[in-house]
Amino acid sequence: MSRRRKQSSGHPAKRAAVRTATQEPPLVRAAAATPVLRGLRGVAAWVGEGVAVTATGLPRPGDIPDLCRVLGIEPPAVRIRTAGRVPWLMSLWAVARAADVIQIRARKARPGEGLGADALETWRNAFVRTVDGNDEEFIEGAEGGALVALQVLANVELPPGTAVDETALDATIRAAAEAEGVTFDVGAGLDLLAFFGAVVREPGRVTLTPLGAHLVTVLHELTPA
Repeated sequence: MSRRRKQSSGHPAKRAAVRTATQEPPLVRAAAATPVLRGLRGVAAWVGEGVAVTATGLPRPGDIPDLCRVLGIEPPAVRIRTAGRVPWLMSLWAVARAADVIQIRARKARPGEGLGADALETWRNAFVRTVDGNDEEFIEGAEGGALVALQVLANVELPPGTAVDETALDATIRAAAEAEGVTFDVGAGLDLLAFFGAVVREPGRVTLTPLGAHLVTVLHELTPA
């Protein structure tokens, strides 16, 4: 009599995890994998129930190496006196505050309410809150540059994954800016979009991702009043 070997399909928890990952929509998976969302989760984990910060609301210099390790980035090779010497960390910290992932009160960083279970909603809210402003510093900074670049890419009406010449994009934005009597930091804006996974930057080219196309569909939420 032949004996059939019983095949195990693995632990139930593993099977459930596989099913969950498979069932997640592509945009949700893409949002969860962006540098900004991974970084925000890392900041939230580091802050925990609360951690002391400087008088200006930034991580204390002595804590920066530990925070870098939690975020999976190389700590500064030399001792630093201010978080401003780590631009990537400063950008992430600013987004975390704007998105209410952390709150600063009485020289202490505490967890906020901006980090939800839905990765796409958390990602979208973080972007909207980050670019929500209308003063001159905002308009002419990375946030305003990101919004205008996104609007121009939307007007091009190319499908996601199509590369656009960055020089031509910059020229189009500058022409529009001159007409309005303002200037935009296009490079910083594109860096911010790339941080959010909305575009991919390669030498001389900018490619709108599916996440970027998703933002285009909600431009009315992103445009400063």
